[in-house]
Amino acid sequence: MTVSLPALADEAATVVFFSGQPQVIAASGAARPMLRGERIAAGETVDSVDGRVQLRFRDGASMSLQPATRFRIDRFRYAGGDPAAGDGVLMTLLKGGLRTVTGWLGKKDRSQYRIDTTVATIGIRGTEFGAILDETGLLVTTYAGLVEVCSEVACRDVAPSETVWVRAPGQRPQLREAPTGRQLRSDGVIPETPVVREVQPMQPVQPAPQVPPPASPSYHYPVHGHTP
Repeated sequence: MTVSLPALADEAATVVFFSGQPQVIAASGAARPMLRGERIAAGETVDSVDGRVQLRFRDGASMSLQPATRFRIDRFRYAGGDPAAGDGVLMTLLKGGLRTVTGWLGKKDRSQYRIDTTVATIGIRGTEFGAILDETGLLVTTYAGLVEVCSEVACRDVAPSETVWVRAPGQRPQLREAPTGRQLRSDGVIPETPVVREVQPMQPVQPAPQVPPPASPSYHYPVHGHTP
């Protein structure tokens, strides 16, 4: 699957939220601190460092990056409305994890959308999916729509609720169950292993001791006109 796009330094996405101290790295290699509301151009790389980043693309797509993620927007062109010839987006996940809901690009022409990694390529047809790239390979989970994952030797469609793993460029994508603790939440963050606390059994509540009500005082009233 190929994407033919002109190299444009076009504004691609806006930073809508971040935590920690993420950086934006220009095509020249110069890094700057990320600012909320700033626009990310094609050719720039987002490094989430110790935080989380949420991007909104001009075609309506949204993307969340987890901590320790590097993600580059290689090329982006979108004229608005229905995508036209020449529109498209090419991105690269360098490391880490992301979750995205795609926008207009790729909905009608899947060749307009591609995410590259070191081991495989991700293409879509209107979808929501998550991807994790680390030393063990690439893990892709589809939440809605359809994803195509292609290594150097084979391609595989990934249906909703399915996960595929690609260990290396020369390996076929393999259907597998997502390991516990590595699936991406809707905010794009891989949940940490929950802390399980031992719940102590409740002790029975002892009834309060019954206290007899105080005796009513008795009064002796003298009878007038009578001498004892």
